[in-house]
Amino acid sequence: TLQRFLLGLGQKLPKFGVDGDLGSETKIAIDNLNFPEYVKIALKEIGTKEIKGSNHNPKVIEYQKTTSGKYSDDETPWCAAFTNWVLMQASIARTKSAAALSFADWGMSIKQPKYGDVVVINRGGGRGHVGFFVGFDKAGRIGILGGNQNNEVNISWFSNDVDYQFRRERSLA
Repeated sequence: TLQRFLLGLGQKLPKFGVDGDLGSETKIAIDNLNFPEYVKIALKEIGTKEIKGSNHNPKVIEYQKTTSGKYSDDETPWCAAFTNWVLMQASIARTKSAAALSFADWGMSIKQPKYGDVVVINRGGGRGHVGFFVGFDKAGRIGILGGNQNNEVNISWFSNDVDYQFRRERSLA
């Protein structure tokens, strides 16, 4: 959960401890992080998820509208839409594409990633995934804060034996 992630970073949590609520005290803990502003924006979206059935989450539709795609549902893959939305909120250049692999040419290639760098995974056949780097775990897996990970915004861990690259907006270098 987000609160456990914050605890791992040494942040103080609400007096109620880990309660799963993205309340005002958890948001203050996020604001106190020494992370780029766009990472804080993304962290505050954790928990946004698809709605099963014929209804669609308006927030996911809002993410989709930051791309050139004309999507009106939350079932269409939306990891790139989320990444574009976060960058737009922070007034950072984005691809405006609904394709995750559009970020493979965005910004500049980075060998030593830092919190918030964009991670692009190429799954082959034009398929991919994109999100924001949050670190490596002890097993060397890549931590990604992203959208459409298990149909929601969360931090997920991906094997490092996939085809991946790190990117950074040139103005942030």
